[in-house]
This record gives sequence, C-alpha cells and structure tokens, in this order.
Amino acid sequence: MNTGFIGFGEAAFNIALGLLGEGVKGIRAYDAMENDPVMGKLVHKRAEEAQVEVVSSPHEIAQWANLIIAAVPSSYTVDVCKTIMGDLNEQKIYADVSASTPSAKITIWNLIKDSGVKFVDAAMLGSLPKDKHKVPITASGNGAKVFQELMTPYGMKITLAGDKAGAASAIKLVRSIYMKGIAALMIEMLEAANAY
Repeated sequence: MNTGFIGFGEAAFNIALGLLGEGVKGIRAYDAMENDPVMGKLVHKRAEEAQVEVVSSPHEIAQWANLIIAAVPSSYTVDVCKTIMGDLNEQKIYADVSASTPSAKITIWNLIKDSGVKFVDAAMLGSLPKDKHKVPITASGNGAKVFQELMTPYGMKITLAGDKAGAASAIKLVRSIYMKGIAALMIEMLEAANAY
C-alpha cells in the first residue's frame, strides 16, 4: 500500500508517526510550506521523525499513492481536490481528514465522483498528539468501508456513518456543538454559583 499525505501538519504527522509504530514504511507527503523559512523546518523535522519522504508536488502524491490523505486546513481542502482531481481513478482511495463543513465534503465528492475514486469523509474525534493514528474517526462516503477494512489492521479506530459524503463531518459538527456547549454551560454555572 502506497500511502501519501497532502498537507503534513499536526494531523498528518501524528497519523504517520503512529503508522510507523505499526510497521508502515515508505509514506510520502507534500506540504505547501516545505520551503517556508520558518514552517519548512518544522515540516522537514516532523518528516524525518516519522520517516516520511517529502515530495515536491501534490500531483506526485496523487499519482503514486493508493491511499491519499488530504490533511490541510479546511479553507484549502476544496482547492487541493481541484488540483489533483485529474490524477484520481478507481484504483485510489481519497480520504479527507480536514475539519471542513459537510457542504465542503459534498462539493469535493461532486468534483471527483465521475473519476471512480473511493472517497472518504473522515472526521477525527479526539486528540491526535495523544492517540496518533488510533484517534477515533467517523467515516462516510463510498470509500469509507474500504478505508476501514484497509486501516483497521494497523490499529486505526474507524466507525462507519454511511455512504453519503458530509455525513461524518456533520456528526463531528453536532458533537462539537455539544462538547463546547457543555463546557460553556459549566463556566456559566460556576460564575452563577460564585456570584451567589
């Protein structure tokens, strides 16, 4: 299995580091910041630690990898898809682990569905620095089941949420409203208790 990341920030680094611990070698990554005077040093330091080869273009990842993991900031995820969509085909799995909205994941699916690619809307629901590749992931899309079958033997914890792109991200969004809302409510309760 050829695994490649587009974007090698915190998420990709921690997943790659965890997979290295499971014996997965030969991972490649592209990051737009690799030549940045400040961030580039961090990209290359992380790549060295995770034994990941940094390549010079997203096309190189998309053409080489069987499993392409897009791990870019949510505002760039549709643009990344547009950049590599011509390299996608039925032999590839394209997993977007960004924190994009459900509508962005649907937009991505609509751009690439005619290529035959197996698309995964992969929503990460935990702490990457703590859990690495074992962070709980809710996955949806036409490639979610294949992604689960492929990565579970390496310790990844993937729960399926159907075939619809955007479903996993919607679950994450609702969960985030609850998690952040309960914290805000606790603070308000403490402030009220303190006042009385």
